[in-house]
Amino acid sequence: MPANIRSDRRTMSITHTEFLRSLKPLKHHYQVTIGNAGKRVEISDQKLSVVLQLGSEKTVKLGSLTMPSMQVDSTSRYVDDHEIVLFWSRFDLCFRRGGG
Repeated sequence: MPANIRSDRRTMSITHTEFLRSLKPLKHHYQVTIGNAGKRVEISDQKLSVVLQLGSEKTVKLGSLTMPSMQVDSTSRYVDDHEIVLFWSRFDLCFRRGGG
């Protein structure tokens, strides 16, 4: 079965250090390799491969609030649609912050 390829871009309000630390739970399900001085992350298993390229950190000001911001480009290669949906669900959970 041929692999599907998908590319995406996200803007995230996070620093590189926080981003890499937030990926730790994915290590329970995937092999996570960090390269290029922490700006390239490869996440894979037997059914999928996702490469994340982290853009430069920027600062966004909203009134008196200052937040970090960076672009994250992703390229996904997968065979089964279910596997990529499961991956992105797990990925999004890594960055969900509590509140209330």
